[in-house]
Amino acid sequence: MNQTVDIAAQVEDAASARLYMQRVNDGLAAVERMRGKVAQLVLAQNLDASWLERIGLAVDDLLELAREHPDLTLYFLLNEKVNNPAQYSALHSVCCAMMVVLGAAWLGWTESELRGVTGAALTMNLAMGELQDQLARQIEPPSMRQREVIRHHAERGADALEKAGVTDPLWLQAVREHHTVHADGDAHSMEPGQRAAELLRRVDVYAAKLSTRRTRQALTPALAARGALLGPADHPDAMGATLLRVLGLYPPGTYVELADGELGVVIERGNRAHTPLVASLRRGDGRVLLVPQARDCSLRAHAVRRGVDAAAVHVRPGHQQVLKARLQLGLPAALLPSAAADSAGATDDAQLTDEAPARTPTDSTT
Repeated sequence: MNQTVDIAAQVEDAASARLYMQRVNDGLAAVERMRGKVAQLVLAQNLDASWLERIGLAVDDLLELAREHPDLTLYFLLNEKVNNPAQYSALHSVCCAMMVVLGAAWLGWTESELRGVTGAALTMNLAMGELQDQLARQIEPPSMRQREVIRHHAERGADALEKAGVTDPLWLQAVREHHTVHADGDAHSMEPGQRAAELLRRVDVYAAKLSTRRTRQALTPALAARGALLGPADHPDAMGATLLRVLGLYPPGTYVELADGELGVVIERGNRAHTPLVASLRRGDGRVLLVPQARDCSLRAHAVRRGVDAAAVHVRPGHQQVLKARLQLGLPAALLPSAAADSAGATDDAQLTDEAPARTPTDSTT
């Protein structure tokens, strides 16, 4: 009888594993399609009614990804950005869109506001998409002509969107002002267009700092956060704390060193901001793990010691192989839509470092 039960359990586990991997493959394919579609949209020369309709569909797709595959989408986008990214302008836009959706949803924005800020994130660099791809590849500093395009791209992008038929004032204001610093990071003290622009500004800077370019390596998450998500004295302000809460101190797709010296890639946000789930890729002695091993960083033995750059790990298995490691810890509840809002932990107001995990979070920075 016990043998029959064991066999039935094994069959059920195998079926669940196949279902999970099918979900992973479907999710990765959906994100890749999203990047390709957005690449065509941000480089388009003719912003007509058809283009506007396709942007609306892209917003729908992005919101669906945020509901169905938040961790997987963050993992794919940020891992591509941390490594040598192709289609930089599109990758950056989709990454920023995912981040602002998670942040805005946590803040309780309306569906209309979610759609508006998503559209803004996908189109904020519309007036410099081709240049953005070029800058990611070129070695020399931007020329005077390139600097001029960069300086005016927000205003020109908003004007182009308005001419194309975008009428949402929040969308237009967020694009026009996404390089403007608004107030003190208190989302509740700003009107909707301003807070959308400020949220977009934060993730724009943060995602850019997590990107590898020909001239520099990507920054670690802690260093990137200092330049984008923190207020005075390296303390998170209200909006920065929200983003750290929903993204985690070590977002999916970035690399970390664990307490035992292992190096790995974050695959899922944890119950707290500093306790993600990690696929370990190198042992503490430096040897490569032929099969990535899942580590729960809420356990002291596997606590995150610091963030590291991709060059320190110097091994990059396929995304499916990395994400399959998650099954070693059981089926991931965080991939279910209902768990998306709860999958990232709270942050505290401690200074952010790459030498040690943050202190136990409190509710003081909600």
